[in-house]
Order: sequence, then structure tokens, then C-alpha cells
Amino acid sequence: MRELAIIILQHNTPEFVEDNLKALSKADLPENTEIIVVNNGGNDANDKIDLEAYKGLKVKFFETPNDGFPAGNNFGMSKTESKYYAFINPDIVVSPDTFAKLLEYMAANPQAGIVSPQLIYKDGTVQDNYRVFPRIFDLIIKRIPQLHSFFKRRLSKYLMWDRDPNANQAVDWVTGAFTIVSSNCLEAIKKHDSENYFLFMSDVALCREAYKKGFETHIVGQVKCLHNDARVSSGGLLDVVKKRIIRIHIADAISYFWNYKFEKLPKNCPSRRQP
Repeated sequence: MRELAIIILQHNTPEFVEDNLKALSKADLPENTEIIVVNNGGNDANDKIDLEAYKGLKVKFFETPNDGFPAGNNFGMSKTESKYYAFINPDIVVSPDTFAKLLEYMAANPQAGIVSPQLIYKDGTVQDNYRVFPRIFDLIIKRIPQLHSFFKRRLSKYLMWDRDPNANQAVDWVTGAFTIVSSNCLEAIKKHDSENYFLFMSDVALCREAYKKGFETHIVGQVKCLHNDARVSSGGLLDVVKKRIIRIHIADAISYFWNYKFEKLPKNCPSRRQP
């Protein structure tokens, strides 16, 4: 069995995938690493990717209907077998040593079923892609900028602003922009939850289910890579009526809280262990 499979799920963003693949072609990857690019309901976007972008890489391309983010990742995962599965957004640009360091970390920390590196925006800002499991009000506060100053302490706790971004540690959950998941963890969880989520919150549920199965989620702050984030769900309260993507976010959030309405947080997750 190969050590690493990389799944890139795009939705008609071939220019991002090109940059992603160019970076991967310069990265230190395990021998026989397979890359699966899934075009999730775009306009033949895979055909627009320059062949030179992935010269020397083992890449397979697939076209699927847009059944959502978790469904697209599950489809990609079904097309390969590996010890570790990396799910990365097309707008991720890895450093040459990104995967070597993350896989080394996972080998040394087998309890970490899910890991993510520190993600950096183009302007150098550190992305808060690690968080505690949300309450409903946490998502409302984060969504509405006008509330940030009134609930700064709560927002800071949710987004872990007091944490050293360069540290390696267990966290409740990491966003789905870049995760590596061990096959052992995925075998326990089975798959990304495509039945209850279309785009958002499936990453929260994945990490929560991992903790329920005895695994941990870790942020590896000493490993960094670029995230050219399009921030598709950004917007305030008035944008709810304008942007379908925000309405999807709200629907997925409702589904998450409904699914876990009678469940306490897993005993082994960091926020549950805190006094």
C-alpha cells in the first residue's frame, strides 16, 4: 500500500489547481504518491489545466456532479488506497517540506488521526484554521462583524487567539482546507459525512467523530503553507438573502447542531479536558 494519496477537490478553479500541482511537483513526497483531482461539477475545468503543471507527478483526473464537499472528497478517496489521505483545497500551495514533516509528525504521534499545518494568507496573516467545537452563538458571533467587539472574549476563546500559532498540539477541530487523515482513523469513521452536510461543518463533524473513536486532531504549527483563500462564505447578516453560499452554511450548521443535540463533547477532546 502506498504511503500517501492527495485528493484535490475543485469547482471550476483550474488556475488554483495548476499552482497547487506546480508546488506539489517540487515537494518531497513519498515514492508512488498518487494525486486525485476531482472536478466537482465545474465546466470541464480539468481540461484547462496545463500538462506542464504536473509533469513528473502521478495524477488522475475525474469529473463528478456537484454533490457537495464531503461527497467529492469521498469520491476521490474511493479511487485510491493509501496509509494516509491528504485532502487539500485547490487554493493551497505547499512548501517543499510540508508533507515530509507532517507525515513524520503523524508517524511519531499515532494518536493523531487528523493533522493540519499552519495556514498563512497571502498577506502573511496566520489563518485561525484550528478552533474549539462551536456552540451556536459562536458561529453567529463570527458571522456578524458588528458583534465582534461586544463578544471579543468569547470569539477569542472559540478561535483560540491565545494559542501560540507555531506550537504543535491537539485541538478540537481544524478546517477542511488542508487535512491529512490516517487510514486507521478513516476506517473507524468510515467517510466524510455527505448525508448531513453539503459544504460546511463536515470538517467539524469529521474531527468530532475521530475523537469519539479514540483519535485526536492536531495542528502542527511548525509546518506552514500558503492558503490563497477565496473565503466563499464571507459576508454579514444582509448577505444571507444575497448569497446562496451563506444560506448553505446556515443549513449545514443547523444540521450539525441537530445531529449532536443530545450528545456531550467527547471526553478526550481538549476543550472537554480543560477545567
